[in-house]
Amino acid sequence: MHSLVAFLAATSFLGPAPQRLSFRTRGPLLQEQDVEVKREFNPFGQAAVPKGQQPLTELKELRRQPFYDWAESDAYKSKVTQVYQFIMLFISLPVSYATFDQLPNELPQLFLAANIGTFAVMLPFIARLRVGWGYVSERLKERKTYYEANQRGLFATKDREMQLRDRLIQQQEVAPALQRIDQSLLTVSLFLALSLGSGEVLTLVEGESGPATLKTLSGDEARRYENRIRSDDGFAMREQQRAQRRLQEDGSGVKPVYCDSRYYKILAGGNGQGGVGCN
Repeated sequence: MHSLVAFLAATSFLGPAPQRLSFRTRGPLLQEQDVEVKREFNPFGQAAVPKGQQPLTELKELRRQPFYDWAESDAYKSKVTQVYQFIMLFISLPVSYATFDQLPNELPQLFLAANIGTFAVMLPFIARLRVGWGYVSERLKERKTYYEANQRGLFATKDREMQLRDRLIQQQEVAPALQRIDQSLLTVSLFLALSLGSGEVLTLVEGESGPATLKTLSGDEARRYENRIRSDDGFAMREQQRAQRRLQEDGSGVKPVYCDSRYYKILAGGNGQGGVGCN
């Protein structure tokens, strides 16, 4: 009896037994929050595809970029012609004139070189337009829209109404622009090939009577040229006439042949062993 009373008295001073608390893990909830992507309401687009990756949105963004809207109007041809004229007058002709400056003798070479340079610049310019419009065209024609979300590449299938709408836009708005670009791309490529071919034909026709260009000979080529100058009087006379065409009124524009050889310039002496007349 006394032991029972003592036990009850001892237990009355003990605090309540600690409760075991169970915490529910938040892992799945956090994972769902990471996967969830905020979507903007778009009644005319695909709900799963972000707005910036919708084909129609990409078409609008393409139109806002410089030069891409040119292909949508019939004035595209005139604008491309203006680009050709600008490059020709302010870039290609001045650069070509630095080499072919003996007019009118070198007038064909001047325009051919300027033409080749102009079309070589216009070709990648038009090709860039073709790549942009071609990409949007393919996006509109596809039945499934590729998009990227959560560091993954996904596909969203278009419904029937959306497929019909995108194909109609592609046929009515994008296809005519692509046709204009393709025609201009073909035209520029054709004229570039004709200019290159005309340059080769002109070189063959004129042969050694053509204009002398600023080309430095070295090695075996220089030795063959020197030996021919010494042994062939007709060739030497033609080379002299070609060089004299570059003679200016003040006496400049012509330099001795040895100016292209460091060894012969030293032998010629003068100008600190830089060769007489090689300034």
